Amino acid sequence: MNILAYSELNSFAFAFLFVIFLNVRNKGQKYLYDQRVFLTMLALNAVLLVLDTMQWILIGKPGAVMRILSLLTATVYCAMTPFPCFFWSIYADYQIYKDEDRIKKRFVPMVIPLILNLLLTFLSVFYGFLFVIDQNNIYHRGGLFYFMAGVCYFYLVYSVISIVRNRESLEKKVYISLLLFALPPFLGGIIQALFYGVSIVWACTALSIMIIFLNIQNSQLYTDPLTGLYNRRQLENYMRGWIKNGREGAALGVIMTDLDSFKRINDSWGHDAGDQALVEAGNILKDSFRREDLICRFGGDEFVIVLKIKEGGDLTDAVKRLKTNTRTFNERTEFPYSINFSVGFDVYDRESGMSVQQFMKQIDLFMYEDKSRKKSAEKTGAGLHKI
Repeated sequence: MNILAYSELNSFAFAFLFVIFLNVRNKGQKYLYDQRVFLTMLALNAVLLVLDTMQWILIGKPGAVMRILSLLTATVYCAMTPFPCFFWSIYADYQIYKDEDRIKKRFVPMVIPLILNLLLTFLSVFYGFLFVIDQNNIYHRGGLFYFMAGVCYFYLVYSVISIVRNRESLEKKVYISLLLFALPPFLGGIIQALFYGVSIVWACTALSIMIIFLNIQNSQLYTDPLTGLYNRRQLENYMRGWIKNGREGAALGVIMTDLDSFKRINDSWGHDAGDQALVEAGNILKDSFRREDLICRFGGDEFVIVLKIKEGGDLTDAVKRLKTNTRTFNERTEFPYSINFSVGFDVYDRESGMSVQQFMKQIDLFMYEDKSRKKSAEKTGAGLHKI
């Protein structure tokens, strides 16, 4: 395959990644941890496609400037090569355990191979460990080139083992997609290692990203089209994963809210106003909770927020924040109606053995108790302020 063919292949893969990037960004779902990791992986793959193309273009070009460019491109390329595989291992771990703290605890040992590869990369400029640029400006593999390849395969194999060991806790479609991710770069890397001059590994990795996008990240599967929040399916997947694989001692708080007088908004101002009220309610929730909290439209005018907390007081503080932001919205809004929530919340007790459905029913009961208290207060003239 000649330089033009490789450039066309890489350009096509880059364009495809760019379309996926725009799709994920425009859906507004990048605030959760797995979306951020996915976009990082995608961006790294795109940069490596550009660097790979540049290396082909620079091969054999004479002159000191071209030599400097060749050295710089090869250095950055070798330094970055294991990073997509590293972030893939993080992504797979999160899909299995849904636990950022677990990843943080394992970050230091997992990053050691990356650091060693970075060290060898920069030393290669002087000693040719991973690569050599000869006097004719032609790239050659160094004596320790396969160390870099080994780092990449370490992350891929480690992830595959984790996925297989925890297959019972994964939805079948997610399990198969996670396994399939490793296959194209694994095979592409072997072919590229065995046949010097073949360069297809990053196009193969782009194919893997497409697999993940279509089967796991696709927003139509996991987000509500009206509000842009996550939907009930994503909530249940997240809760099941955390209950089965979450770190011992970690606490999970859940808040369920429902719009007061939503039927009256629909009846008085029409369904368009009702839809707008749901969108504004979603915006209030986004402003009230952290980026890493899971905010979902549960159905109808009900919303659920899942938070990782250190103590029960964190959950109470979050509810207070919601009350404050709701009050501020109502003071400033130009809409003819107010947004008001009834709220139920609790901390999931792992020892209870409750399923996701059982726990959600309990939270739902607490929420309707809050709604009933407000209605009783209104009837008796107590005038309790709605949140």
